[in-house]
Amino acid sequence: MRTITTLGTVMVLATLVAVSAVPAQNPLANARRQLETAIFHSGELAQRGAVVAASKTHLQHTLNCLDGSQGPNFNAAAGDVCRGQGNGIIPDLRAAEAAGVRGASTALRFVNIARTLILQALQSDDLNMVQPYAKVISNQLKQALAALP
Repeated sequence: MRTITTLGTVMVLATLVAVSAVPAQNPLANARRQLETAIFHSGELAQRGAVVAASKTHLQHTLNCLDGSQGPNFNAAAGDVCRGQGNGIIPDLRAAEAAGVRGASTALRFVNIARTLILQALQSDDLNMVQPYAKVISNQLKQALAALP
């Protein structure tokens, strides 16, 4: 009986230590991490290859990172490449802006432009249109990242 009580106490303490070791949500750090992922998908992966469907998939990944899983254009079937990195770039930048983080509102402007361009690019089935859009989208996201401290 004593062994069971001791084991139970150890398990409770281990759980408390593990819970307290989880870092608090930091919208700025989350937005930066998700922007890096989105830049990779729009800037590298969406611009490779000769199949428009592949480019559009990577732009949808980028859009999923922008909107987050609760966003209006989130498509779970395409994949959530930013899962576990934050709440979505736009929600995290809004939270950073509300907290007074310098550069968050500027970054949000660049991100919203990228979002608009993604929605336009996803309408096309022409690789010669989608890939140049991806390059511009990636550049907008790079400017958003550069605006953050």
